[in-house]
Amino acid sequence: MFIAALCAACTLPAGAAAAERGPYVALGDSYTAAPLVLNLVGDPPGCVRSDHNYPSLVARALGIAAFGDVSCSSATTAHMTNPQPVTLGANPPQLGALGAGTELVTVGIGGNDVGLVGAAVTCAQLGALAPTGTACRSHFTTGGEDRLVARIAATAPKIAAVIQGIRERSPRARIAVVGYPDVLPRTGTGCYPLVPLSPDDVRYFDSLLVRMNAMLAEQAAANGAEFVDTYFDSIGHDVCSLPGAKWFEGLVPTAVAYPLHPNALGMQSMARSVARVIAGPQPPPALSELARTRRTIKRGSTARLRYRLDRAATVAVVLRRATAGRRYVVVRRLTSEGSFGENTLALGARAYARRAGLYSAEATPAGGVAQVVRFRVKR
Repeated sequence: MFIAALCAACTLPAGAAAAERGPYVALGDSYTAAPLVLNLVGDPPGCVRSDHNYPSLVARALGIAAFGDVSCSSATTAHMTNPQPVTLGANPPQLGALGAGTELVTVGIGGNDVGLVGAAVTCAQLGALAPTGTACRSHFTTGGEDRLVARIAATAPKIAAVIQGIRERSPRARIAVVGYPDVLPRTGTGCYPLVPLSPDDVRYFDSLLVRMNAMLAEQAAANGAEFVDTYFDSIGHDVCSLPGAKWFEGLVPTAVAYPLHPNALGMQSMARSVARVIAGPQPPPALSELARTRRTIKRGSTARLRYRLDRAATVAVVLRRATAGRRYVVVRRLTSEGSFGENTLALGARAYARRAGLYSAEATPAGGVAQVVRFRVKR
């Protein structure tokens, strides 16, 4: 019943093979931890982590027993590799929860690096006396430069480093970067004075969320991770909606949740978005930058190929030699266990039978796209 309810809008089958999707580790900030959404679990208490946040809902829906949630309210990308002091303790570096056997990782981070929630509170304070105009937009713009837009751009390499740090610790894990949902109305009409923002500032802040999600999606794609769009499904359930249809609480909550954060319904929405991505096929590993270290080698020498992988994968290599008619014939097939990042594959003289000629090496990661490089063996 729970799986059916959670995944009414996705294709996740009941009884999905959890063994293929665990162990699962959840990383993130308060939009992952779900502060004040009942029930509080985990140590330290200051992380205000809920057992009904989206990672917990997804883990239960998939039947993943090996599940760890180390998300913590107020976390930034720095707390992926450094302890985070909180009330009654400190949350250890979140990446420390990962291991070589971790199969699934979700991470929702970056909003606190930009300061989005703090900016929203500042805007609400400014907007309390300015129901029209551009108080929020003007406050964060100096000399024609938008400081929040600049912070989003500056956070991009930090997100890349987080994904790469996950991959280094869990080389075969499926990584899902979870975006931020639609907290404010897209129309810009707002609900002043319940949420004291002018129509222009509502549109402005919504545009920041869109920009933030675009950056997260871009960094996920560039670093071998998947992006979970939680924004689209939450449209129309913003802080200005009526209780019951409202998935995010305003400055004065109408349900148990932290202000300007998802309530229990919002967490269910985010869980559906995550589950929909995980239920789909995982994109194949990508091999890039295939190159030979030397264009020509002497017969009896070793040819070396270099390539990058966005995650650990088995790479099939087909070595072909050109005939007199320039038709390439297969001379050797082999496999190599490639690791995340840079790899070097040595093709010894036995691989090409010590024969001179023009060779092509085709490298294909499991289920992925092949790349070809050529080299010459001279007498």
